[in-house]
Amino acid sequence: MIRIRYLLLLIAISFLGSCAEPTLEVEQEDLLFPKLQIMKKKELPAEFQNVPQEIKEVLFGISETKIGEGLLRRAAEALRNSGVTATFVNRLNLRHEFRYQGDGRVEYNFVDMSTDEVLQLVFHELIHMAQEPKGELSYYLENEIEAYLGQYFYCGMANKEFKALRGRDRNFEKKIEKLAKFFDIYTGKPTNESMFQNAFLIALGEIGLHPLYSSSLGWRMGPPPYAVCILSGLM
Repeated sequence: MIRIRYLLLLIAISFLGSCAEPTLEVEQEDLLFPKLQIMKKKELPAEFQNVPQEIKEVLFGISETKIGEGLLRRAAEALRNSGVTATFVNRLNLRHEFRYQGDGRVEYNFVDMSTDEVLQLVFHELIHMAQEPKGELSYYLENEIEAYLGQYFYCGMANKEFKALRGRDRNFEKKIEKLAKFFDIYTGKPTNESMFQNAFLIALGEIGLHPLYSSSLGWRMGPPPYAVCILSGLM
């Protein structure tokens, strides 16, 4: 009788162990960004349902902030109105980079990037989706300034270090930080129009010096006055 009870106990322990293992596998497989584990996962807009799981986790993380939730909704609306959906393609020939190609398509490779870097760069690309959801990019530098300005505000609200075109110095980051002083993200309007225009022009001059935004690649500036269209309705 004792042996039978002992065998039954071993069978029960074995059965419980086998039931627990699949649950652990699902959790480990489902969490690609450890820092995002505690975030509540909401339903993504239909326009983002077919992106890779790793990007979905980043979008869930972005939507934890009010500005991120607003931008995700705005980008989805722009894509829907243009009849396209978001596409994220991992390119092995890229490194430490995200590139918006137009038509809702982003090419990326975040090898060696931190979770915080990935979050703010995807936020940046979402602004481009909202700006130019369909067709080829216009290559206007003011669209990039708006995207970096939005990235700066997102980092502030998400308690992350703002990083943009950082090389040997932080010249461009400082120009964006100064521009942000003259823009109220909550009202979506400049706090001082003339100072905002001046700071915007200085930021344009700085970004134009970067090899990624060279005129030889097609980048150009539109005429003033400059405005931010997407950031005006996110809060």
